[in-house]
Amino acid sequence: MKRNKKKLGLALGSGGLRGFFHLGALKELEKNNIIPDFIAGSSMGAFVAAFYALFQDTDKIQKIMTKNKNATLRSLIEPSFRSGGLIKGDLFLKRLKYWTKDLNFKHTKIPLKITSTDLVTGREFIFSKGSIALALRASMAFPTLFKPLIKGNQILADGGLTNPVPDDIVRKMGADVVLGVSLDSYKKNNDFSIKDLKISKISRRSIEILTHALSHFSTVNSDIVIKKKIPVGAVDFNTLKSYFSRDDKWLKIIKMGEKETQKHIARLKKILSG
Repeated sequence: MKRNKKKLGLALGSGGLRGFFHLGALKELEKNNIIPDFIAGSSMGAFVAAFYALFQDTDKIQKIMTKNKNATLRSLIEPSFRSGGLIKGDLFLKRLKYWTKDLNFKHTKIPLKITSTDLVTGREFIFSKGSIALALRASMAFPTLFKPLIKGNQILADGGLTNPVPDDIVRKMGADVVLGVSLDSYKKNNDFSIKDLKISKISRRSIEILTHALSHFSTVNSDIVIKKKIPVGAVDFNTLKSYFSRDDKWLKIIKMGEKETQKHIARLKKILSG
């Protein structure tokens, strides 16, 4: 693949299992001989970013995400008997080490950074060295589902809490052009009625609105933003159940990522060559 005249930074956003969309975006970039010079990701975006930075192989990423689901499921069945989250996360970390071959940031083919959130300070914490698996364990620690990662005096959780689409990070890494891929699928909700204001419904909708607002401000450094409403939840019981029982839905989301990215290819090539 040829390198671009200008340096491209790719920022892959958080969004749980909607992250299959990221894989489609990368596949379309590959088809057009476009390689990012820098890459950063948050939560599920960090997962896809890390494997692409390490191996530059979208088929390998797809295999990791779609095959051996029983082993993945077993790594998630590790209840936490202390406060912090439903899943302890030690087995999942072991699985991440297996997938990444326990490699460090220095082993990547593309410079990589991964975001997480320090629950003590409320600030973003950026991983750029050390174990990639450990960084992913922190960045993917969705609140209440996964127990946060303890690192010294830090309590690290999902990167999407502070920087859903880390486009500012790849800009600071040296990118001339920034491509952001957002998994925010916010839409107007007509289900609300003053006769049915359940606490769970209000809570879920409030998080959706907060995430949408943060995602908007998290893409201000992008020259191009790829975004499409994806018809699955980010992290909920029905989404997880569908993931472990079906493949067709996730293959369709990969195709969505390809098709949506294709719409921006001509403009991206023009900016990169200018």
